[in-house]
Amino acid sequence: MKGYEVKFNIYANSQEEADMATQAIKAFISEHAKQGRAVTATKVANAIGNWKNNVLVRNRIINYFNG
Repeated sequence: MKGYEVKFNIYANSQEEADMATQAIKAFISEHAKQGRAVTATKVANAIGNWKNNVLVRNRIINYFNG
């Protein structure tokens, strides 16, 4: 398996906020890698699909983002 750079836009009030999000995502991936788990593109895509289809989780995420 090979690492690929992923680029996308995210809403933020400043570049510093966007950089914080980037660092948090990198830290999340790194933490799981250190514990022997691979955060792969397929797993992330599937997880987002699963969260979207789970009413309780979806509503909690929506409420968090609306807050």
